[in-house]
Amino acid sequence: MRHLPPDRPTGQDEPGHMCTGVITVCGVIRPLGRRTWQSDTVHSVEQALASLGRVDAALVEDARAAWETLTGGDGPEVLTQWRLQQFCWEELARGWPEDGAARWRVAQALAALLDELGLQRYAALARSDTTRQVLIGGEQAPDRGRMLARKAAQRSGIEPPNTEFVTWGAVMEPAEAYALESVADRLELAVAAGELVPAARGWRDLQAEITISVLTTPDPVLGGRTPYDALLDERLNRWVRGARSTTRSALLAPVAARLRDGVDPGPAPLARALLRPLDWLLSEVAEGLVLTAAGYLPPRTVARALDELGWREELIGPATREVDAYPVLVLRETAMRLGLIRRRGARLITTPTGRAAAVDGRALWSAVAGGLIGPEHSALAVAWEVVLAVLEPGDAVSEEDVRSLVQSVVTESGWRVAGRRAPSESDTGPLFFSVLRELRWLELVEESGALLDRQVKARPSATDLFRAALRHRVLHRDVVVE
Repeated sequence: MRHLPPDRPTGQDEPGHMCTGVITVCGVIRPLGRRTWQSDTVHSVEQALASLGRVDAALVEDARAAWETLTGGDGPEVLTQWRLQQFCWEELARGWPEDGAARWRVAQALAALLDELGLQRYAALARSDTTRQVLIGGEQAPDRGRMLARKAAQRSGIEPPNTEFVTWGAVMEPAEAYALESVADRLELAVAAGELVPAARGWRDLQAEITISVLTTPDPVLGGRTPYDALLDERLNRWVRGARSTTRSALLAPVAARLRDGVDPGPAPLARALLRPLDWLLSEVAEGLVLTAAGYLPPRTVARALDELGWREELIGPATREVDAYPVLVLRETAMRLGLIRRRGARLITTPTGRAAAVDGRALWSAVAGGLIGPEHSALAVAWEVVLAVLEPGDAVSEEDVRSLVQSVVTESGWRVAGRRAPSESDTGPLFFSVLRELRWLELVEESGALLDRQVKARPSATDLFRAALRHRVLHRDVVVE
């Protein structure tokens, strides 16, 4: 199922949450007028351009254009390494109409201007071999140019990493852009001071610690709020208003208010008890489990699952093969989707996440909360959001009503099937039942009522897990232009 995004702008500022004045570059909305650190210089930009013109008049026009784009016409005090890297390796490489050689000349002109301003470290970056390869080599092979830029940014040490707090979006609104640039500025200071040494032992852990420290420290620019609080409010607002679905917005708005605070997994034994089927499977796989020639769980494991999890009565007739034991098949597929187990050759093994979850119920709970919906921009993810949002309050609801909600939200959000046809119930029904079958055999929901009037509700201890899954979705989903 394909998504047709609506034609509308995104990234509107929220009063009181951000400084005003932003520019959009490469899908990122960047705040201007930030406090930055720089060494003192003896020239203004105009003086530096004039001095440059006396040496090589041909450089001035390119240098001025580059500076205007890089700083929005402000002075050297707004320049940071992160902004310079973004300009040289992203904006100049992809946003300027000239060919690679012309773009390289612009970078050299900028480097000359930076030299005149006394910013030799930044000048060296602008004329570096990396910049040349990105601009010239990337013209013939754009994918290679992007790869070089990405690796160079990571090697610099100032590229804000993703953490358990947030995965940075490819498209950002003002608060998130401010948070990211605040982190980048602090990382630049740490690298310049020798506090953070890229490629040294343990440097990525320190980089993550600095990132989290910046995100959770009150910022005077934000009126004493932390960048993370502002980012979270912005993400929640964007999540609620979503695409064009008024049904989705009405459903998510009351839930969003309960997602501001993090959700603790609680005691490990209770978390393990909640996720009993997954805990059982991880114990069974342990150091590895030999699969059948067809790639299924061996019959003895299927039999133990049905007996020890109490599922045998759910089946009609004997079931010794996984393909005939639907609950066991769903359990294994779900564990693989959650990244807890994987196949290696003819064996089923636990992943590092699965091994951690096997010994710590809290780790298992967190892994499930992070993987139930996943980060993908897909119609199935929309169905997961709808179902969990309906079940999170803990009330019993009609399965038919939930299925109708999934149909409405998927359609209103712009998803289309082959031939750009609006999805019918036969298209969205499988999405709903895909979600329900996993929740049912993970034993996270309770069902009651007659076949034509089925009611479903979250198990009492599952509501926190659903809330955590929705919060994880808000903070780690693939943010796209909607």
